Amino acid sequence: MPLALTFTVVFLTGVFLNSAQTMIYATVSIRSRPENRATAVGWTSGMGRFGAVFGPWLGGQLLAANQGDWGFTAFALAGLSSMVLIGIAALRGSKQTADRGSEPELIGAH
Repeated sequence: MPLALTFTVVFLTGVFLNSAQTMIYATVSIRSRPENRATAVGWTSGMGRFGAVFGPWLGGQLLAANQGDWGFTAFALAGLSSMVLIGIAALRGSKQTADRGSEPELIGAH
């Protein structure tokens, strides 16, 4: 790939990843109860930082072991497990809302 195109792709990737990260923090803070909000955002941030370190390390270990073909599988499994856990959390959240009989209060909603 030409160098100018590589720089453009890297720039756009950074823009979209930073935007997505900010939106994740916003979503977590809105969906969390006030007494748990700081903990929820802290855990989200911590797990994101863990993934930012562990992902490249795992990729490097697979390449060093001449198993680079397993890289996609490993990251696909991480994405699949994330999808399942998010689904479970969403189901639990909707069940708790139904048990309370009302919608969760959002920040700024009056």
